[in-house]
Amino acid sequence: MTLKAPEGAPWEFLVVFAILLLGPAVMQRARIPGIIGLLIGGFAIGPHGLGWIAPGNTTVPELGQLGLLYLMFVAGVELDLRLLRLHRRSAATFGVLTFALPMAAGTGVGLALGWTGPAAILLGSLLASHTLIAYPAIRNAGLAGDPSVATAVGATVLTDTLALVVLAGVAGSVQGGGSPAEIALQIALGFAALLAWCLVVLPRVASFAFRSLGSERHVRYVVALTAFLTAATVAEVFGIEGIVGAFFAGLALNRLVPNEGALMDRIDFFGGAIFIPVFLVSVGLILDPSVMVQGDTLALAGLFILACLGGKALAAGLAGRLLGFRRPQVGLIFALTTPQAAATLAATVVGFQIGLFSSSVVNAVLVLILASVLASGLAASWASSRVSPPEHSGRPLGARVVVATARPDGVGPTIELALAVARPDGGIVQLVLVGSETDPPPGRALRQRLEQATHSAGVDGEPSVVVDRSLIHGAVHAGAASDATLVIIHGGGQSAEAIEMADGSITRGAAPVALVSESLPALRSSRARLDTGPAASALVAELARRAISREDRGSRPGGPSTDDEIVFASARSWSDAGMATRQANGAVVLIEA
Repeated sequence: MTLKAPEGAPWEFLVVFAILLLGPAVMQRARIPGIIGLLIGGFAIGPHGLGWIAPGNTTVPELGQLGLLYLMFVAGVELDLRLLRLHRRSAATFGVLTFALPMAAGTGVGLALGWTGPAAILLGSLLASHTLIAYPAIRNAGLAGDPSVATAVGATVLTDTLALVVLAGVAGSVQGGGSPAEIALQIALGFAALLAWCLVVLPRVASFAFRSLGSERHVRYVVALTAFLTAATVAEVFGIEGIVGAFFAGLALNRLVPNEGALMDRIDFFGGAIFIPVFLVSVGLILDPSVMVQGDTLALAGLFILACLGGKALAAGLAGRLLGFRRPQVGLIFALTTPQAAATLAATVVGFQIGLFSSSVVNAVLVLILASVLASGLAASWASSRVSPPEHSGRPLGARVVVATARPDGVGPTIELALAVARPDGGIVQLVLVGSETDPPPGRALRQRLEQATHSAGVDGEPSVVVDRSLIHGAVHAGAASDATLVIIHGGGQSAEAIEMADGSITRGAAPVALVSESLPALRSSRARLDTGPAASALVAELARRAISREDRGSRPGGPSTDDEIVFASARSWSDAGMATRQANGAVVLIEA
């Protein structure tokens, strides 16, 4: 019997997945970020370690390249654009500071070391970006609604976008063969084409695909993958790095993929389990300890750390003075914007591939990443204990909208209304089919009709089934169980008996409840009217505004004329709401205390 050393794709994937399993676990036991375990694991199996992945191997690096695109796509799709919109002025002010100061410091370091202009500028841009590694811990501390946190999160859009624009320009100038004017024109045309594809075409194509092809969960995931791969391809056609297109694709799908939705769970799962870790392992293959411990590499790492952390600290301090933040809030800003990971690694890998950075620079940047993550963790721990959660940090109206119905027929316009409320806040819509406890449970045919209505509307998620005393009881209980911010009951006012039962036996939870006429017309072809009577409220006005701004054009000057009208009104009791929905073909009545 002859045995031979293991080789080939099965062996390579075996050692890579062993690192994915063991690397983070070992590091986290030592209270070191798991990302370090993946980098060290990549070195261990690479050509500078045990040599299990040969120097000429292309399988792992190519899969790592896909992971790099995936990483930038997730960075774009996870950003909270609602915070950027609400705090756009402070985010823009701080975004400029936290990009410009480290950018200037990094570029200065590169020039002082005698580097070429493109290499120095690329170094500055990668130090200017940041990754929100500390955000989950700060959010779990109840500080997501703090103005300083919202400012830092909003500024991430600006800093990462500018860093990737600089990367595209530098890579294009190095790889392009024409004059500077020709290269600039090509990059400008490339960005115009990329923005047109990502901001105009891609959201519409993806929305159509979700509605028409999204009945299967895996199909929705494949649509998301296809989206960022097409954007990366468009970018590379014009000589722009594919990671720029992947990031913009994430921004394009941001509202279509809610952070708490089922599709985002799958994106996070596959990204966190396979694609992004494999990219980090592929970066670890470049690690060379013999280079990392050299004096030149450590000196470079020291300069990078000084330029990055110093620039970020100065930007946070200036922002605190300009925007009126207290010292602990400045600490939160520093903690959020210091970590170097996603865009930094991306720019470093690209710089190494196009010959601007040596292996010493790559190893020095990896030391910077470790130092920045540790500094961020310490700053977050200190600042979080000194900032009190906002007193009025309630979730927005559209964070989680529950739509309940007993009959799926005609529920489409109600789902459209729920989506109109949820999407501006990056929220999710949850469908619930309510059955009566005195009747048999809803059959499979009924559930399939609701699933079809759900997928046709483009809702990210599967409907659930509950059994309760009545539709209203089931809707309110489902809303309380899922911590809803708004409960919409389709056809809840049709049964006078159910209304009387609700008036006498049920109280609403924290979420407002809206009863909707069973024959609600389509929003896109209807005229909306706000009831301005004494019971009207600001919440009803906001509900009507969101419905009008998304679909209704008839109520605007010069819009098309239509016979259908949707009345938005308030009520003080279940009986008043039920009567209003029975009297009008199109009524949305919000029940408020």
